[in-house]
Amino acid sequence: MVKTVGTAEAVQGEKTRGFLQVGTDTDGTPFKLPVLVATGNEEGPTLWVQACVHGDEYGGAASIIRFFQELDLSQLRGTLIGVPVTNLPSFKARYRTSPLDGANLNRIFPGDANGTYSQRLAHALLTAQTETADYVVDFHSGGNGAYVPFYVICDYDESEAGKKSMWLAERMGSDVIWRSEAETDINGTGTAHLVSKGIPAVAVECGGGNVTEDHERLFKESIENAMKALDMLPGEAPVQQEYTIINGADFFFVGEGGLFVPACHVGEVLNKGDLIGSVMNLYGDVTEELFCPSDNAYIAAVGHRYWPVHPGQLIAEAIPIVGHKTSGKDS
Repeated sequence: MVKTVGTAEAVQGEKTRGFLQVGTDTDGTPFKLPVLVATGNEEGPTLWVQACVHGDEYGGAASIIRFFQELDLSQLRGTLIGVPVTNLPSFKARYRTSPLDGANLNRIFPGDANGTYSQRLAHALLTAQTETADYVVDFHSGGNGAYVPFYVICDYDESEAGKKSMWLAERMGSDVIWRSEAETDINGTGTAHLVSKGIPAVAVECGGGNVTEDHERLFKESIENAMKALDMLPGEAPVQQEYTIINGADFFFVGEGGLFVPACHVGEVLNKGDLIGSVMNLYGDVTEELFCPSDNAYIAAVGHRYWPVHPGQLIAEAIPIVGHKTSGKDS
């Protein structure tokens, strides 16, 4: 079956490109989301990979473009759809949220066809994905102001899509999985709504700030690993001996402006009362300290050293370790 995303059409044995128009800017200029489509000569699944839901998370966007350029079509079964930048207003502003309506796109799915721009964008993306994709991978990072380790997120439930999401997450290359469940889910994420519609979806977190060669490698390997797991590319996807399962995030927002001074590194495990970081004013006085609220908490994001922060800015994230998974079993 021929699949199209906006003006981009899947053509057997070819790489094509086009755009998905979603609304217009304040001067009436169309917002055209770039779409890359690679289709093999053999039938197979359709994998949708996207980035820049938050506009300042550039590593995923660049990695999708590079992976698409480097992909050998003779090895491909099925179709890869790449959308490097899904949130153009936020991308143009180099900021996490939208300058048009202040919305965090990844908190307002399923959106609203008659709402603000970001609500309309969420609705359009979800519609396009449900019409074309068998699986979805969503790339994220710490953005300009923070850094995250390499880990994956899946919205797990007992549905077939939830189980397949976890199965795919285990084959993306990371041994840390945020298994988001109903009671601790972040409201309004695109991946959660995809799973509710029967489409397995996994988010990948990696890096932030400047995009390093290692970030690009990890993002590209996660696409390749997913495609191997889905038999879209030859080879075996990696399966780890043991997975650390995290869930129930605590987000830290600074209350004072100043310079952020981290006291830990991403990927570390802290306990209740451990210092995550502090805010220093321009006289050198410590005006605020942020402490870990629970034991055995995985530091999944932390702000850059001495970067300026404003009141209300998200600066760190701690996710409790809830167990371990090995050989298909939980503990």
